[in-house]
Amino acid sequence: MMKIKQRIFEYLLKKQGPRDPHFPHMDQPLKVMVIYESDVLERNDSVKSIRQDLLRRQMDVTMWGYVAKQDVQTLILPQSRILGLRDYNLFGKPKGYVLTDLRAEHYDLLIDLSKRSLVPLRYIAMYTDADFKVGMNLGEGLHDMLISLPDFDPEQGDEAGIETAWLYDQIMKYLTSIQSND
Repeated sequence: MMKIKQRIFEYLLKKQGPRDPHFPHMDQPLKVMVIYESDVLERNDSVKSIRQDLLRRQMDVTMWGYVAKQDVQTLILPQSRILGLRDYNLFGKPKGYVLTDLRAEHYDLLIDLSKRSLVPLRYIAMYTDADFKVGMNLGEGLHDMLISLPDFDPEQGDEAGIETAWLYDQIMKYLTSIQSND
């Protein structure tokens, strides 16, 4: 079933057509969407600190997470929208109300903190209306800027030992260093 979900996603991604990315000016307030894989207990301690850092940088932050379970509770991180299995159809595509909510906003920057290729998060990254998308190189062509690691296999996922906070730090380091060279 996973291969079918992946092939449907790849087909829909090809239908999206080419993007016209616009690099964000990191020295001004931006509207930022952060997507991440929520932990099963939905604690997300590193995601909380990432949100605080973006708020400190005076960014308007929206956060969407995904956890592979039916019942999702966002009591610990109420400013995030955490999607679960009920928010997706049989083929892993978000249901209509999720897509409507996702497309209702435009973002200057999408930060994808995914460390493995989860089809539900891939759809969120694909359908987010953002001027610039950045994330880890998972071999899908979704992002405008990729963070690549030697000897990294996306199939390893969490076993690769990559921390969410480290990935975020790398993304911000590159975004700010590229901006400072303009």
